[in-house]
Amino acid sequence: MAVFDIRSAEKFIQSTARTAGRAVLKRFGTEGVHYMKSENMWDVVTKADLISEKIIITAICKAYPGHGIIAEETGVLNEEAEYVWVIDPIDGTLNYSRGVPLFGVMMCLVHRGEILLSAINLPAEGQLFFARKGRGTYLNGKRIHCSDRASLDQSFGAGSARLDGRPAAFIENLLRSARKEKIQFASFFSMAVNACYVASGRRDWMAPLAGALWDFAPAYLILKESGCRVTDTKGNPWKFGMLEMVAANPRLHTKLLRLTKGI
Repeated sequence: MAVFDIRSAEKFIQSTARTAGRAVLKRFGTEGVHYMKSENMWDVVTKADLISEKIIITAICKAYPGHGIIAEETGVLNEEAEYVWVIDPIDGTLNYSRGVPLFGVMMCLVHRGEILLSAINLPAEGQLFFARKGRGTYLNGKRIHCSDRASLDQSFGAGSARLDGRPAAFIENLLRSARKEKIQFASFFSMAVNACYVASGRRDWMAPLAGALWDFAPAYLILKESGCRVTDTKGNPWKFGMLEMVAANPRLHTKLLRLTKGI
């Protein structure tokens, strides 16, 4: 059995995310909805999703035939493998299908439940975000860091766009806090964009409370290695499989938890 080479995997994940991103961008502005996975307006699939996912899976199967895959559109392959790739071929597909250039290709590599590598390509912006555990987060090869804002007052956050369930409860708490503190909040309707903007300091925090594994897992390491504290709503360290997230620099994170505990 060949020894796994993390440096080769670094190059692979970035190259593959770039290749898929080029394919997606080439079709941008011409793609409508191919089909709906449910009656929810955001649960759409375009042909570009399928093309992107095929590019990524084909590359993984060729380079790492013994690895597992968890992909949004294709499903699960060899999930019990020691190494597993998690794929979101287009995060922000509703944006993509409507000609809004806020979307990303997301990938991460997981080793026995621990995320080692993550890449998020925002092809419409020409920006590739990459993180390796313990080595930092990079934007087009340059090290980046999250915001150092220490107070919710004057902060700008991001989160789930949905107005039901737990996301709605969080927004209610946020509105109550905003009566005393000046807070800005928005969602780009893409976990990829939200996470990359927080990791690069363009936004101060994020608290997405709805989504799937392929939304959260690639975003985690990008945020963590940029200097964010990343937890669940109770302040427990985020772990692979969790479908909620609170991320900000450590000082701001403590204050943000006031708005998420008990939701």
